[in-house]
Amino acid sequence: MVCNPPRGEHPANLGFRIPAHVYVCVTQDGSVLLDSKRDKYLGLGRPETLLLAGSVPEWPKPVWGGGPCGLRQGGEVKAAALLLCESLVSNGLLLRDVDVGLPGGVCRREGLEACGATEIRRDMRGEWISIGDEIEVAGRVGLRDVFNFARAYLWVRGSLALRPFSATVKSMRDLKARRRDDRGAWHSHQVAALVDVFRRLRPFVLHAEGRCLLHALTLVKFLSHYDFHPEWMIGVTTQPWGAHSWVQWGNFLLDTNPEKVCTYVPILTV
Repeated sequence: MVCNPPRGEHPANLGFRIPAHVYVCVTQDGSVLLDSKRDKYLGLGRPETLLLAGSVPEWPKPVWGGGPCGLRQGGEVKAAALLLCESLVSNGLLLRDVDVGLPGGVCRREGLEACGATEIRRDMRGEWISIGDEIEVAGRVGLRDVFNFARAYLWVRGSLALRPFSATVKSMRDLKARRRDDRGAWHSHQVAALVDVFRRLRPFVLHAEGRCLLHALTLVKFLSHYDFHPEWMIGVTTQPWGAHSWVQWGNFLLDTNPEKVCTYVPILTV
């Protein structure tokens, strides 16, 4: 069992990096890892989180401090951290610098996005406005909207069913990377009208309850056909355990309300 390092005593950078397909967030209970290649989550406790935060540069730093520990010497702390890192390497959840190929610098991401641990984070306890609840605008459904909804839904269904989850994430990142900066070009009422069109078409093929990932991705893909690119989010909570996906744009929530997401800690943002 790994013990908390004494306050102020942490192992140095041991030469490990987070792979592009792994996403990490820190909760009050420790760390949660999302392995997008296997589409699986892994949880680590507070002691392991403190060791990794002190030895892997990209690892998110916990806001809570360390407690008493039986490891009194820096060498023992380093050995415990090295053992933990090697265990994660064997499970494909960490890479050694020699595997990455760029020691001490920016990680090579196998042609994918930048390091998972440097994702944009949002405090979900902030002020949020729910599109469709607090802002309601009736949209007009046309043939173009039906076509855009159909191709968005079919693409997402096919991608989730036929490809690794990591490939879906990469496709969504690539789509957003090609966009222009449109934040100043949209008004909340325009967005609300498009979301209303989506919600009116959705019941024909998709029930939102219990299908948050499919629902969020379909909404993001649908909106992209109008050159609007909000953030696709995945968050986790540990008491009790749960994972949830939603869509947000600045401080606007497009497919949920604040009560449903305020307890989640974002682990992936696209």
